[in-house]
Formats: sequence, C-alpha cells, structure tokens
Amino acid sequence: MGWPSKGSSGRLLLSTNKYRSMYGLFPSLLAICRVRPPLCGVTKRISPARLALLGLSLLLVLLGGEGLYRWMLFGGSAKFASLRQPGQYADFFSDDDYWKLYWRFGGRYAPPGKPHRALGWVHRFDRETYLHERAGDVGEHRPVLLYGDSFATCVETELCFEELLEGDPRFASGHRLLNYGVGGYGVDQIMMLYEGSVHHFEDPFVVVMLMPLDLDRSALSVRVGQKPYFELEGETLELRGVPVLAQAADYFEGHPPEIQSYLFRKVLFSSFMPASVRDWVRGKEETIRQKKALNEALINRIVDDLQRRSLDFVFVVFHPHWPGVTALDAESDWRDPFLRELLDGRGVPYIWSKDLFREDLAGRSPRFEEWVVAANGHPTTRFNRLVADAIQARVLRAKGDL
Repeated sequence: MGWPSKGSSGRLLLSTNKYRSMYGLFPSLLAICRVRPPLCGVTKRISPARLALLGLSLLLVLLGGEGLYRWMLFGGSAKFASLRQPGQYADFFSDDDYWKLYWRFGGRYAPPGKPHRALGWVHRFDRETYLHERAGDVGEHRPVLLYGDSFATCVETELCFEELLEGDPRFASGHRLLNYGVGGYGVDQIMMLYEGSVHHFEDPFVVVMLMPLDLDRSALSVRVGQKPYFELEGETLELRGVPVLAQAADYFEGHPPEIQSYLFRKVLFSSFMPASVRDWVRGKEETIRQKKALNEALINRIVDDLQRRSLDFVFVVFHPHWPGVTALDAESDWRDPFLRELLDGRGVPYIWSKDLFREDLAGRSPRFEEWVVAANGHPTTRFNRLVADAIQARVLRAKGDL
C-alpha cells in the first residue's frame, strides 16, 4: 500500500501516453535542416545561428500561444466557457486528467462530501464494518448479496432489484436481497467491497454485477472523487491511492492535471483529427492491453475467493447502450469479447444481458427507450425485470431451492 507521488496520477497508463511531449520535435527538425536543406524547402545552406533563431522563434510562438490559450481556459472569462469541457483535452475512459479537469471546470457531480478512506465513497452499509444496513432483516432467510455499480442500485424513476425480487413470493419466502451496489464503482472497488463484507454472512448467494465500462474505471485513480486503484506488479495486485484524503479539494490541489500543452491536446481531441491518428498517438492498443491484464487479475481474485469459500454465485454482465462506444444491439468493442472469454475460460456461471435483450426484442426493431432511460443511460424497469428474473432463476436452482 502507498501513495502515488505528489503531482503524479499514479495511473496504470502513464507509459503509453506518448502524446505528453511535443517539444522534442524541434531539435530533430533543426538537425534535418542542417544536414539536408532541401528537405526544409531551402536551396542554399543556412547558418546554424539562423537555424537556431528560427527554432527559437517557432518555440516562442508556440509557448506564447499556449500561454494565451491557458489564460482563456483558466482565466474565468465567460466568453471562453465553451472551451471548458474536459473531453476536449483528455479521455473520459482512460485519463485521470479528464476527471481533474472535470473538478476544476465545476462538473455537474461533486466529489463525496465525506470520502471513505478505503473505498472512496460508500452507500448503504456501515463505513467501518461494511455490514449492510438491512442485514438485520435476513433472519432465517438466505442472504443474496448483490455487488455492482449504479446499474445495481438503479435510478429512482425505475423499480430496482429489491422490489422486483422480494415482491415475488417464490424469492421472498426463503431469501433476502442485500444490495451492495454503489454508483460509480469500478471492478477494483467492487472487489474491495466484496472482500470486506462477504464474511458477515452465512452461506450467502453472491451476485457480482459488472457493467462493461466498469473495466475502464479500474484504470483510474480519480473519478469525480479520489478512489483507490491497483497496479499489477508482475502477477501481484498492489493497492495504491489509500488512504483517500478527507477533503477532496486537498487531493485535487495536490494532484493537478499533468497536461503539458492544452493547445496540443485541443488539436489532438478535435473532430478534425482522424481517430486512427489520435489512437496511435495515445497508444490506445497498449492501454486496452493493460486494462485487460488489470481487470483479469481483479475478476480472477473475486472468483478465486468465491470458490475457496464454496459459495453459490453468478456474474451478471449488464450492458449499457452508448452509441459510438458500446451498443446494446451489437458486440463490437473490446469489452464484451474480453469478458466472455474470461468468464467462459474460468467456467464462471454468468448472465449476459444482451442475450436477454435479444430474447425480449423477439425480432422487432428496437426502441431503445424501452430498455434504457434516455435521460441518464440507466436500465428501465423493463430491463431490470429481465435481469431480476434471470437472477431469481439462478438463486432458486441453487442447492435444491426449487
């Protein structure tokens, strides 16, 4: 355990960020122009002094432009408010800098007012013992523990798993659902919460619900607020970023964005930049490889512990619908194949929500608002019910409950 060094994000992905420096280009250009003048559009030899002056002038122009742009960005003028979007400078899925700018630009969601030292933020369980607030309701019933993110906790406008499962006498007669879902959690935090709470219960049935984008969150050390994270040291998971600071402002002030040139980032993340070029500059393939390795270790650790305890369990892969990122009616991004291969390879029982969606669709053209709340991208009551029914079937089949 330990802190990332001051001024460092501590992220898994630092080694892939080749786009962080742009000024090393100038010495190379000067050397080329000195040796091969025609490559620089000149037909006669230019003195080293003039080349140096040219390089210095270009550097001063870039530095001046960068300084002006930073004034526009951070000067507070309402005229330049449109520039204050973190997605114009960093990646939502992979960059700590996105979330540091999100805080600095006054994002919609604020960090937790009372951060949790180990998990970052918490929900419906004791901050010290991790005992669920409804643990006293279990009595003689078998506890069903549900771990996940906001797809597990649901949104207020929709029925959630407590109502859907405990509203059915077949489930409620012998079981109680304890929902350990916490909005915004990554696979790392889900694992930590599971490890800190499962021992409280005798013979629980465990449901591990993963929303595929949780895989990306594991690579971050901050997401709205500071969070714990893991780094792979060989095959060992090493916990970093704890204890979480008691004041979110202290964290953000002590760990500012590491962007060297906002002007360069603006160009890199603009719509004019071909996605293939941006991905190459950012080392996207290596970033995905590292995310896979990290999440494989996290998921394997959960599975290993479940098997060591001889518990009944099921994983639920609950899919979002985010056109351009991951679609409910297709399996086109890296996350689905990765999860299927990992779970199948370990022989892990799992529920695949896209299968439930396709069965419910029954060949019709999809109207996605039937399954996904348009305002926030979370599942509707209809989609929650499909998943709840699938969970119930697994629970009732366990140990002869049917």
